[in-house]
Order: sequence, then structure tokens, then C-alpha cells
Amino acid sequence: MAKEIKVLLINPPRLNGNPMVREMRCAGLSIVSIYPPIELAYLAGHLRKYAEVKIMDANALNQNFNDIETEIINFKPEVIIFTTSPASFSYDAQIAKISKRIDEKIKTILLDSHISPVMPEKIKRNFPEIDYLVSQEPLLSIPNLLGFEGVIEFENHSLPAYDLLPIAKYSSLTFSRKKPFATIITSAGCSNRCNFCIVGGATVDRGYGKIWRFKSPGKILDEIKYLVSLGIKSIYFFDETFTVDRQRVLEFCKMMIDAKIKIDWACNGRVDTLDEELIKVMKMAGCWNIMFGIECGSEGLLEKANKGTTLTKAIEVVKHCKENMINVSASFVIGFPYETMETIKQTLKIAKKINPYRAQFVILTPYPGTKLYEEVKNKGLLEKDYLFSGYDAYCVNQVPAIRTEKLSSRDLLKAQKYIYRKFYLRPSFVLHTLFSIRFFNQLLNILKSTQYLK
Repeated sequence: MAKEIKVLLINPPRLNGNPMVREMRCAGLSIVSIYPPIELAYLAGHLRKYAEVKIMDANALNQNFNDIETEIINFKPEVIIFTTSPASFSYDAQIAKISKRIDEKIKTILLDSHISPVMPEKIKRNFPEIDYLVSQEPLLSIPNLLGFEGVIEFENHSLPAYDLLPIAKYSSLTFSRKKPFATIITSAGCSNRCNFCIVGGATVDRGYGKIWRFKSPGKILDEIKYLVSLGIKSIYFFDETFTVDRQRVLEFCKMMIDAKIKIDWACNGRVDTLDEELIKVMKMAGCWNIMFGIECGSEGLLEKANKGTTLTKAIEVVKHCKENMINVSASFVIGFPYETMETIKQTLKIAKKINPYRAQFVILTPYPGTKLYEEVKNKGLLEKDYLFSGYDAYCVNQVPAIRTEKLSSRDLLKAQKYIYRKFYLRPSFVLHTLFSIRFFNQLLNILKSTQYLK
């Protein structure tokens, strides 16, 4: 293909009015946060070396499929690349239909690692307008499809094309306290093997998870300097576990301190990767919020709490974070096969004891192509199989796809609402939240999030 070709990258519209996250390892309803399509941004940053590239973030701009049709007609792209999620696959696939209706010569490429690796033939039968399914290594696979050189080494990623995005539109209730807000990716893969995860618990090849790859501290610093030059004031590291390599984090923090870069940043961590010294250095470098995934189920805190090890460590790490004025956010999973109302109440008790700045309680979601999916299907606990829609990890006001040995799927939804109400409507928590509000938009987002409590 000639260099003059036009490539349009599309983040599809909101689903039923709700913002979405459609990334390779994370997808679902976002409700009160609008995240940048970071993988499209990295892809655009590389492709524009060879083509005229445009990103249309219909999700952030609250645009519809009519707006997308107009953009395709006006821009006249030869290639359209779009993302999707398990909750919105059929909905998002309309982009391919619109593209082919306008010009059947347009190449349509779907970027999706959740569903495409599991049932590629079924997708091709049901959605023939999609020419190519890319489920792994997009910075290598997609350029090669177009006849361009791809990126093999993670360290050689181009800068994400944030200049092509509406950066003023992005914010996160949990991860941004200043705007403009951005995300970046500094690692790929995971060393853990959680059975519900499409990375560690995958039963199909998604191109990552087996080998954990990292960008160097210097590479991360270059990306941050670029974002600062665009006016970005808050960053979230969109990695599975940013803190897994202690030495890398220490080197990165030292570089940030030496460069005197003043920017807020948040990340995902694990309590077993943090200690008091590292927490102090992270704070000095600008960290203000750490998200922990806390599995209270099998081999998680409930089973280890009696020994005091994991729970004690979690409380200790949270204490050090709070002493250094780093907010702690926590994600709890409910709905494991053995789950009862009693174990859910125990999860609530642990959540109150840890007392994070933000907490989310997600219902276990059996994505096809994971060990969990096979397990719940074999046990007869799969209430509805995947049909190109409706699978959402957060299950907000939506009946989940599974039940447990003791609880129905509707019982799980009621339990989720119960645990949200009991955690967030504590007088002490309400007062703390109100006093922590710094901007009017924060108040609006908190009010929107109350649909969890209905």
C-alpha cells in the first residue's frame, strides 16, 4: 500500500448512554469515567509514519453511528480499525456494516482479544463485514496487514498519538483528581494465573500473559514528558501490576524526582510487591493512588485471614500508603462457585477493615477462553452462554452470567447492591468523601455512581 492511504481508527459509541472501556485486557461499562482509547493511540502513533491517520473517539465525544457514517464519508479512509468489548460486540460491529455500505473496498479490522481468539469462525459467519480479526500484538499484526513494518520490541513503541484525541474529555472517578487525564502502558503480560483473567487464566493464545515484558524507566519518562508537553496533569499506568518489578519502579521514581516533573500518577499494585520504603519513594515521585485487586475467595484473603498473613500484609501496606498520603483503591471479586451470602458478608467485613479510598465489588464474569469459563460450565453454573453481547465484568444493574452453588444469578446481583450500600453509605465514609471533593465534576461523578446503590 502507498503511504498516502487514509486510516481511520474508531472507538465505538457509548452503550445505552454509558461510557465504555474497550481495551485488549480490560473491557466493560465505565459509568462515571471516560478513558482514552490507549491502544488505538499507540497504534495511531506508529501508523502515521506510513499513512494519514485519524482517531474518532465516539465514546468520549458521545457521538453515534450517524456521526461515524458522516466521518467515513468525509474522510474517505481505505482502512478502518475499531475496538470492541464482550458487552457490546454486536453493537460495535455496526461500524463494519456501515463501512461496507459506504464503500465495500474499505478494509475493516477489529482489534479484540476477549472474544476473537475463542470463536473466530463464528465471528466470520455472523459478521462477514469484518475483514480481519486481530487478537494479539496489534502494533505488529496490523501494520503487517497493511504492508508496513510493525513493532516487535515493546521498548520501541511509538509515542501514543494523544494529539489526535480530545484530551479534555477524559477523566476517571478513581484515578484522576486533575485534568487533563491520560493513560499509558508500560508492561504487557502477568505473572499470576487467576482463572477468571483473559491474561493469566487464558486457555487460548492471546499473545500475552506467558511472558511479561516491560518498558525501561527511561522509556516511561519519555512518554510522560510528551504527555506533560500536551498539558496532561494526571496519569494512570494501565498495567496489570505496575509495581511488580521493584527495581524498575525505584529507578523510574528517581528519574521523575531528578527531572522535577510534577504530575499526579496512579497505578495498579499488589500488596506483596510493596513495602514502606518503596511507598515513600513513589509518593515523592508523584504517586497519589494505588489500586489493589483483592480476591477474598479461594486462596485469597478469606482462606488466609485465619493465619493472618495476607490480611495483615494488606492492612500494613494500606497503613503505609495512608501515612504517605497515597490513596488506596481496591477491587473485590464476588461470585466464586462456593460463594454464599455469608462469605460475601465476610468480604464486606474485610473491605471495611482495609477501608480504601474507593472500592469496587465486581461479580465474577466467565469469559470464554478462560479456565473459569470451563470450570463453571462443567459444574452447570453457567446461566447464559456468550452471544456477542451482555457479558460485563462490572455487572452494574445487570443479571450476571453465572450462579454459585448456593446463590442464583439474581441473588448475586442483590448481594452486589447490598455490599455497595453497606460500604459506601457508612456515615464516616460519606463525610470523608464530601470533604475530599475538590472539583464540581467530582461531585457529579459521585452522584452518577450512586446507581450502584439502587
